[in-house]
Amino acid sequence: MKKPPSDLALLRKKAEQKLRKQTKRVEELSKQDIQRLVHELGTHQIELEMQNEELRHARTEMEISHRKYSDLFDFAPVGYFLIDHLGLIKEVNLTGADMLGIQKRLLQDRPFFLFVHKDDRSTFHSHLKETLERQSRQTCEVRIGKKDGSLLHFQLQSIAVEDRKGAEALCRTTVTDITERKHWEEQLRESEEKYRELVQSARSIILKTDMQGTIIFFNEFAQEFFGYTVAEAAGRKVVGTIVPPLSPSAQVFREMLVSITLDPNHYQEIEGEGTRKNGERVWIAWTNRPIRDRSGNLTGVLTAGQDITERKRAEETMQHQAHHDALTGLLNKTHFMEYLSNALRQARRYGYMLAVMFLDLDRFKAINDSLGHAMGDTLLQSVSERLRASVRDSDVIARIGGDEYTILLPHISHAEDAAKTAEKILEHFTRSFLLDGNELYCGISIGISLFPEDGEQPETLLRNADIALYHVKEHGRGTFEFYNPAMNIRTLERMILESNLRRTLERGELVVYYQPQVSIDSRTPLCAEALVRWQHPERGLLNPFQFLPVAEETGFIVPMDEWVLRTACAQNKAWQEAGYTPLCLTVNVSSRQFQNPSLVDLVEQVLEETGLDPKWLELEVTEGTAMQNIDVTISNMSRLKERGVRFSIDDFGTGYSSLNYLKRLPIQKVKIDKSFIHGLMTDSNDETIVEAVIAMAHKMRFQVVAEGVETEEQWELLRSCGCDAVQGYCASEPLPAPEFEKSLALPEKQTRRKK
Repeated sequence: MKKPPSDLALLRKKAEQKLRKQTKRVEELSKQDIQRLVHELGTHQIELEMQNEELRHARTEMEISHRKYSDLFDFAPVGYFLIDHLGLIKEVNLTGADMLGIQKRLLQDRPFFLFVHKDDRSTFHSHLKETLERQSRQTCEVRIGKKDGSLLHFQLQSIAVEDRKGAEALCRTTVTDITERKHWEEQLRESEEKYRELVQSARSIILKTDMQGTIIFFNEFAQEFFGYTVAEAAGRKVVGTIVPPLSPSAQVFREMLVSITLDPNHYQEIEGEGTRKNGERVWIAWTNRPIRDRSGNLTGVLTAGQDITERKRAEETMQHQAHHDALTGLLNKTHFMEYLSNALRQARRYGYMLAVMFLDLDRFKAINDSLGHAMGDTLLQSVSERLRASVRDSDVIARIGGDEYTILLPHISHAEDAAKTAEKILEHFTRSFLLDGNELYCGISIGISLFPEDGEQPETLLRNADIALYHVKEHGRGTFEFYNPAMNIRTLERMILESNLRRTLERGELVVYYQPQVSIDSRTPLCAEALVRWQHPERGLLNPFQFLPVAEETGFIVPMDEWVLRTACAQNKAWQEAGYTPLCLTVNVSSRQFQNPSLVDLVEQVLEETGLDPKWLELEVTEGTAMQNIDVTISNMSRLKERGVRFSIDDFGTGYSSLNYLKRLPIQKVKIDKSFIHGLMTDSNDETIVEAVIAMAHKMRFQVVAEGVETEEQWELLRSCGCDAVQGYCASEPLPAPEFEKSLALPEKQTRRKK
């Protein structure tokens, strides 16, 4: 087929025609006209050359643009295809040809569907048809097989276009390789499937909620645990379904949702009460984390829960025992003092008067000794019931030890109100007690102090009520007296005791006794406790209970603690240097000393001065002391533990510590209080408490020592409970250093001599 003339050829032809025409006219023109024509021809020639140059430049630019377009088209990251209505490839770029694994020139007019996996061909044909019919962008996914047998996943996006003549509709198709994406989608699907299987099979409560607390997902264990099916739980609020709506736990759960909303990066761990479908109450430890969508928006909460009901019940039992007397169920002294402190705050604020009664049974010791401890315990329980019947519901009764009780009358108008209550109690105690066929008479004596005239602090009011009780007993028993300052003869005695106590260090009257803690199995010493005694020049050897309360109140306990620490460490080092088998010594630290910021420096100084290795020193604090300022406690304990010093908790079970705090303390040992040991053989509650304490302590990897063990029966029962060690008169009474030294292993050099 003959090609049409180019623009340059047409321009040249016109110029030649014009030139011939002008030449013909030359023959007819004058010389002057010829010169003018020559000038015009020159001008035309220049214009022609300029036009030729512009045309050549435009053509070059066009060729460059065409090459750029071709490169962009061929080497685009996606395949470009032009496909007609029969599915034949009319145009393709190099990328598209590479995708199909065939040279570009061999694809012209080849059916595209031949490259599509046979199971996806119907999808391709439908896609082609819908694109051409709907005249809108259509998308589909197909698999394409390569010569090597592998399958690739492609996404086709097509739009209808017309050919250059406008006579035929074609599909302009973009092909994207999504094989890798499909691979990761499959991996994600498998991972999600495994996750679903794991969640469903987990022996933990797992649920999802939206940000309003509506249940979205409930795993199988949650269904089993709470008794709800998925259909029953889905769409219901957590609060009101598995969390009691009016409980403190409901508020905790709502606050958790708010907290996660305010800080979506924060994981929440909470403990709360739950309720099963059958109404049974349970305790659950929840771990909550936020859920986000692909855009990062917060959509809900994923919650995992563990059943901690048994732990909570054990903790509640211990808390109850920490605040109540096991025999009578009344408050103990610790909890009574808390009530008294709170009542005093209210009384100061609103101008109330209140009264504190200190009560003591008359002739109880005689009854207990003659009829036995079991009958004595029964009598104490009956006394407690009679006291409850004698006071108002708002009054607070406590048994603070033995046959001693206290009563708080938190809101009275006049002293006569307290007197009337005391008279009512005395009247009730004029009647006999009928116990196991025995008719017993047991009177009661009462001392009373009033706020504000007799004191403003709990300890002062209790002490003054005790002073009043002392005067009742001195003057006949079976009645009551109000405190008055004239009763302070005992206070004078106390002042003399305090004055003498302050001079004990300079006079060298304090001595340290040592009582071993022995293995419950081998009966060999594992440790020894350093116990202070006062060698009074007039009254002889005084036990701690005779002077330590005064030392605590006056603050003298701090230098006394330091002296005991220094003396015990020096003695232990001396025994080691003498060749005795090294033994860990336990030194008691008072509340004042333990909360002192300089405690760590003091212990380090004493260890350095005496040369004792820190691993042979154990510091013992009471449960209440450890809980007073938990941050200071943890700091002091952690710093000393890093240096090798050990720690133990004394009087365990009598305080009010939280197990949540206790587990954070770096302690190695707990000592079961002797109050539980004394009732071990007669009170099943004490035995249950001891078993629970031992089991829980072992779970927390604590060694357990029972203190106050006095009989072999107690020893054997403690052994059966799994106790590790015992301390008490059944093993050894506290001994002065020379006597205790005899119980230690012989020095190595003496042992070699004997061999």
